[in-house]
Amino acid sequence: MGMLDHWQPVARSRDLGRKPEPVVIAGNQIAIFRTESGQLGAVADACPHRRLKLSAGKVIGEHLQCRYHGWTFDACGQGESPGAPKMTTCTTSYDIREEYGLVWVKTRDSNPRFPTLDTEGFIHIGTLVHDAPAPLELTMDNFNEIEHSGTVHANFGYDLDQMHEVKVNFESTDDSLRVINVGPTKRLPILDRFFVGIRKGDLFHDDWTTWFSPLHSQFDHWWTSADGKEERKVRWRVFLFYVPVTETKTRVFSMLYAKSRWPIPGGGLRSIRWYIRRQTRQEIDADIDMLQYLADYEPGLAGLKLSRFDKSLGLTRERIQRVYKGEQQRPTLRALL
Repeated sequence: MGMLDHWQPVARSRDLGRKPEPVVIAGNQIAIFRTESGQLGAVADACPHRRLKLSAGKVIGEHLQCRYHGWTFDACGQGESPGAPKMTTCTTSYDIREEYGLVWVKTRDSNPRFPTLDTEGFIHIGTLVHDAPAPLELTMDNFNEIEHSGTVHANFGYDLDQMHEVKVNFESTDDSLRVINVGPTKRLPILDRFFVGIRKGDLFHDDWTTWFSPLHSQFDHWWTSADGKEERKVRWRVFLFYVPVTETKTRVFSMLYAKSRWPIPGGGLRSIRWYIRRQTRQEIDADIDMLQYLADYEPGLAGLKLSRFDKSLGLTRERIQRVYKGEQQRPTLRALL
């Protein structure tokens, strides 16, 4: 399988109206559109007549019309020319669907499993979109380790002076990677501490799993008493989908969920969704901002001085290469012998 053979989120449903939108996956330019009846379409974003972007056109009925000469294409890529009605043409089309408030695209001839998100008991807080100025692997590195929370993050994570107390464990399967971090919590703003019910000496739990078809992570964040026996009032669950745009740009879709044990309707979450979205956006903004200062875009790990938090980097790269990109691994010297 290649990168386009997996289900890839390309836009929020609310962002796709009657106007076609351009999206890019691993350098492949695609035009997505919604017809008058509500059907979705995804076709190569280049008219086969004179290569004008179809995303610059408009939707007429059940067809996407090219802005240049009026050629039209349906959701399956079948085209017609108003100037030469007897001539038929077609363009590449893609499978497309809507789930979880997102629009998803993949190649027609692939048959991957669609991701299942466990949201039972959680309230949807919002879905954010960020463009990271870094390759896929380096973008994932930033989200899939907790050591940087001591300097980059304001709310989620651990203070730098207590980072040595954080316990980290790794669990991996053939196509997934789980990392479990537990340690003294970073000090949160007073309103957050009150709402979550955090007390002095509490532990912050950061438990995340990454799957590689499609490439996404589920993050669970919660707080407990120092002995780990009493969980506080609020738990976060965030799903991050990583979509390669170009060799130096990655789009990140963040789906935010939470649940609360406060004895009021919705656990009080619905009334402060705006605040949770703002706080989470600030945390992700800090991650994205940090990536602009990378010295280079080299995804290799050779020559790096890695810490005990960085075991996930190598495991992630192996699975990206094998599961996500479908590339054969080069045999090691040990294997050859």
